[in-house]
Amino acid sequence: MNSCMSACKRIPVKRVAAFLGMFLFCAVMTFAQSKGAGGFQKAITEVSSYQTPVSNLMKAIAAVIALVGAFSIYFKMQNGDQDVKKAIMLTIGGCVAFLAMSEALPLFFK
Repeated sequence: MNSCMSACKRIPVKRVAAFLGMFLFCAVMTFAQSKGAGGFQKAITEVSSYQTPVSNLMKAIAAVIALVGAFSIYFKMQNGDQDVKKAIMLTIGGCVAFLAMSEALPLFFK
């Protein structure tokens, strides 16, 4: 009994406090990491839920580009402008770009 008491007296209190602090820190970090993983999973599912509305929005923007471009091309043709080909290519390019992006969007979430 005496040897046990003398051994306990030899261990500094600062060392025990540091050990308990490190143990507590590691335990808290372990729980924090599991909460972080749950947070990432929640963020992934929430962002994935926006996939369909954003894709539909991009298709609607392509439709608006097509309508505005069609009117622009029509007025350019009526006025006899020289850059009708350029307007046609820009309109088609804008529509194709938005349609391609709306179709490629789901590939980022797989």
